[in-house]
Amino acid sequence: MHLTKLFSIGLLGLIFLGATTDAEGGYAVKPLTEALAKEYKLDRGFYKKVTMIQGILIATSSKVANLAHRETAYQFDMLMRGLKPEIAERIRKKKVLCLLIGHDELTSQLPQFASSKTGEELDFYNWRQRGFLTYIGSRPTVVFAEEDVMEYPGGMQLESILVHEFGHVIHGAGFDESLQKRLSAAFENVKKTGIWNDGQAAQRYRRVKSETPVRLLSALKKSFPDESPRLLRKCLNSGDILVNGKKADAKVKVTKNDKVLIQFGGPKQCYAAKNRAEYWAEIYQCWFDTNRTMDHDHNHIHTRDQLIKYDPVGARLCEDVLGKPEWRFVSPRLRVGQAHLKNYSPNSPKVTELPHIQKAAYDYYDKYWKDYWQRLYHKHGLARP
Repeated sequence: MHLTKLFSIGLLGLIFLGATTDAEGGYAVKPLTEALAKEYKLDRGFYKKVTMIQGILIATSSKVANLAHRETAYQFDMLMRGLKPEIAERIRKKKVLCLLIGHDELTSQLPQFASSKTGEELDFYNWRQRGFLTYIGSRPTVVFAEEDVMEYPGGMQLESILVHEFGHVIHGAGFDESLQKRLSAAFENVKKTGIWNDGQAAQRYRRVKSETPVRLLSALKKSFPDESPRLLRKCLNSGDILVNGKKADAKVKVTKNDKVLIQFGGPKQCYAAKNRAEYWAEIYQCWFDTNRTMDHDHNHIHTRDQLIKYDPVGARLCEDVLGKPEWRFVSPRLRVGQAHLKNYSPNSPKVTELPHIQKAAYDYYDKYWKDYWQRLYHKHGLARP
């Protein structure tokens, strides 16, 4: 269903679907009541406002913009409408809770996710935990970051994290035993046929922060002290390490604005092949035309039409659960000025990642790719130190 059609439904239709409207004609943002705080175990000292849609409660501090509430509610509404009625009803009965982290808040500031970690461990925790599904007691609880939902600069703009995590909600709260068995069979087909094993085995290198050109080889030696300098030189000269998508050489200089890609080559398991839960969430994303492409976790499949051709078994499961609704995910950046997004500015606020959090991210990916360097040693006939 297109956005313009949604807002022509009228008040009665929205109430029927479990939503309320406010003076701006969008999804209502209201103060957190004592009753809701008690039912959902929400600390009223932190959580100040809520939006209810399709039986899902969205709760935030006062720092999160009402616009983010409405966009989150809109996406949940569209995703729930396409579900088979009995599946949607099972999800409503679970009374799902959605917590939005403000663009200038940290996950550890949410009362439910306070952490005793300190220093770099806390930085890593706050970096990794900004979009996930968990259970608090028996209640499915999804957590998203405001900058990701609204796609502000610094947030995720290549896929919808909300759609992915809501796929997990559907799987956990909406699937009956029959659907669970079908999902298991579909995932077995993945392993049998070898699909979803064609991601990109390549690491983005982003540690150069200089405004003026520096030698890339020197930077790589410093960043990867365990790897052979001879190998690094060979990789630069042979095109295994690209600069701005092009072959360079060992003398190349770069600045913080250049894009450096280390290509390890060979097959790379996609996130969809990790386990049956992630498989479902990934193909669910594709059903609504929102997935990243050609990176360490993804291949080229990101739309419904592509999924039907590439993974017909998974596509049939999607159709039986979700039907074939017209609605597809469209970035809020492409819907500026429409309906609840009439006052939306996609370039503000800009979310800046702090240097120490960037370092935690880079350290994580260095460890993630460490074993893949062996492929380059093998290619160039060198022994690894």
